[in-house]
Amino acid sequence: MEPQRGFNIRQFWHSLMERMWIVVLCVLVGLFIALGYLARTPKTYQAHAVLEVEFQEPSFIPGEDTALRMRSMFLASQEALRTIEQNLTNRAMLSRVIRSEGLAEDGGVALLGRNASSDATQPSPPPTKASRSQPNFEAGMTFTPLEEALAGAVSGMVHATIRRGTRLIDLNVTNRDPVMAQRLAEAVGREYIRNSIERRASFSQEALRYLLEEEERLKTNLQKSEAAVADYKANTPDALQLGGGTTSTGSQSGSGAGAGGTRGGIVEDKLQELNNKLTAAKTDRLRLEGELDQIVKAGDDLDALLAIPSISSAVLVNEARHNVTQIEADIATLSLRYKEKHPKMRAAQASLQEAQQKLRQAVDGQPAILRNSIDQARATEANLQTAIHDQEGTAVALNKAAIGYQELARQAETDRALYESVLKQIKETNLTKDVKANAVSIAEHSVLPHQPVSPIPSKTIVLGLLGGLAAGLAFVFGADALDRSLKTVDQAEAALGLPVLAAVPETKSRDAKPGYQRNSDASDSEAGHAAIYRLVNEAPGGPIAESFRNLRAALSLLGPAADRKIFLFTSALPNEGKSFTSVNYALALAQQGHRVLLVDGDLRRPSIHKIFRTGPGRKEDFPGLVDYLVGEVPLKNASRLMATFDSETFGGAFARPGTGQTGQLFTLAGGQRAPNPAELLSSDCFKRLSIEASSLFDRIVIDSAPILAVSDTLLMAPYAQTTCIVVRANKTPRNAINRALSLLKAANNRPAGVVLNRLPRRRGVGYYYYYASHGYGDGKGSYSGEYSRSKRKSGQSSNGETAAGSKLGPAERRS
Repeated sequence: MEPQRGFNIRQFWHSLMERMWIVVLCVLVGLFIALGYLARTPKTYQAHAVLEVEFQEPSFIPGEDTALRMRSMFLASQEALRTIEQNLTNRAMLSRVIRSEGLAEDGGVALLGRNASSDATQPSPPPTKASRSQPNFEAGMTFTPLEEALAGAVSGMVHATIRRGTRLIDLNVTNRDPVMAQRLAEAVGREYIRNSIERRASFSQEALRYLLEEEERLKTNLQKSEAAVADYKANTPDALQLGGGTTSTGSQSGSGAGAGGTRGGIVEDKLQELNNKLTAAKTDRLRLEGELDQIVKAGDDLDALLAIPSISSAVLVNEARHNVTQIEADIATLSLRYKEKHPKMRAAQASLQEAQQKLRQAVDGQPAILRNSIDQARATEANLQTAIHDQEGTAVALNKAAIGYQELARQAETDRALYESVLKQIKETNLTKDVKANAVSIAEHSVLPHQPVSPIPSKTIVLGLLGGLAAGLAFVFGADALDRSLKTVDQAEAALGLPVLAAVPETKSRDAKPGYQRNSDASDSEAGHAAIYRLVNEAPGGPIAESFRNLRAALSLLGPAADRKIFLFTSALPNEGKSFTSVNYALALAQQGHRVLLVDGDLRRPSIHKIFRTGPGRKEDFPGLVDYLVGEVPLKNASRLMATFDSETFGGAFARPGTGQTGQLFTLAGGQRAPNPAELLSSDCFKRLSIEASSLFDRIVIDSAPILAVSDTLLMAPYAQTTCIVVRANKTPRNAINRALSLLKAANNRPAGVVLNRLPRRRGVGYYYYYASHGYGDGKGSYSGEYSRSKRKSGQSSNGETAAGSKLGPAERRS
């Protein structure tokens, strides 16, 4: 079985049930803390107002304006809403609210309530020049330190939030006084709008003042530039022949330009016309020269010559071709009626030859005409080239004269455009400077709050309870995570990978049989302690005795009886309950009718002689295991009969057949103290003991020493057929148990299982199957029922045993 990993909810549930009182205590503490918070925290009220932001500020000026469009784009952005949201809690703006509402006149008592400081309650003196803070240039106001301090207090009360996907801003103001909360909510929204209007009006006044100053300066410049243009025109009139140059610079037409002038002036237009004619003449000449080359290449080929455009378009050639075509058509008509030698056919053939000859003559005369046309084109080009050269000289001279004029004309046009633009802005600003419009408006006014928003009793109590519950659960989880012990059967099996053969409940003093018999020489404490160690005999009807019967049944099912005769009980650490388990398991085997030998294998701290002691405590008067191992006494003399169990105890029908129907318990105490227990056990003496005891007894139960304390158990383990490790619930660390299991595995002895000892007696989920319920089977023949009562009435059984069916005492019988 692999150890279980991760979070085990069942284990956590068991831990929660064990420490439920801690969770309840934490919940109660959380409740008291919540109630204390409600009692000490003053109530606060919240007023709510809604502001709406328009995409475009209201305007009374018709038409489109770039500045207005840019302002609209900004207001439609998320940055504008964020800016307005932050400005609503600005210290300077809140200081304006303090001054406008007069909240500093009483030292802030009305604003802050009774908890205002004594200094603040004193009336503030009139603000002097020395006590004023730095001026607020945006609003043109200065504030006293008290007003700024109160503004800082109000900033913690005011919260502005943008509604997602809208142009609305929620303005929330909290205060102990509901009237003051409503007053502040209204004042903050109203003061922000007023501040925005004042800032815009101040900006308009500054802009208007600047525009007026700029208008005077531009007017003077315009007058100077226009006078310079007029003087230049008077001194240099020939510059107007090029059109002045204003249109060529891309400026507005008509201001300082020559009337009716084209882009380059008269001279430039004529030069452009000559260039166009020269280009056309060159094109015609090149075309004619190309056709002449085609004629030379064609030679006498009439068809090729007729394909040349200049020849095919000639008048004589076209007439000759038309005659040839007409005669060919007449011949085709006559051939339908006459033969080739007919006089009419011969006359037609003669006419055709004459027409073709004329066509040849017309074609042959075209090259001369073409050469004449080429000579004329060359002459025309030369004349145009000369005219262009003359015109270029004239244009250069006039352009030099017009450079100064064009520069003066552009400057005058620029000054005029700037002056007209400033005049337009002055008119618009003068119209809008007194308009009290703003993009922010109050969409919903604040109402007087009637219910406090903090603290909310139900919410505070629930949070306190949940906080206490969370703290309790966290404490339980942390304690469970830090606790490395084993608490339940499931947890032990999952962590160790071994089956839990039995779960023994916690032992209590009332579990001992009230009527146990003790020797008069033994003290009450010693007798009570010994009786608790023998609960299978002293309280056979109890849950602990039943758990050892479960252990007896579980071990009997592990294999054949011959292979399960020697049982070794050990533990990882001392005080785990291995001696208690060994004694009661041996008693349970004896009650079943077996001859059982209980060996005290813990040579360092033997305890079996104390558990079964009925006389004065002198264990050295009796031989034990050490005496046998050193060879001083035989096993028969070293073992002592401690209890016998009659078959009448089991009603006669349950006695083991073939054994005389009597169970016996023998003990082999530790004997004298051994100076070297490990060396003594490492010899073959213990092996001889196991062989001899197996031949004399039905079962041998060995109570060994803790594995991690000494090495004695590892020396005994190879001779034990069944090894059980005892684990104390809620105490033994897992790492110690795993270390002990590793040592046993190294000794080639894997434990058969685990006995979970001293399990807490709790009822509920997870514990019901660990031990029998109290009183189960009373009056129905159980160990503590009517049969035991009838035995107690008879006083003694047939062989003189006690009513419980056993006789514990210093019997001197030897087997």
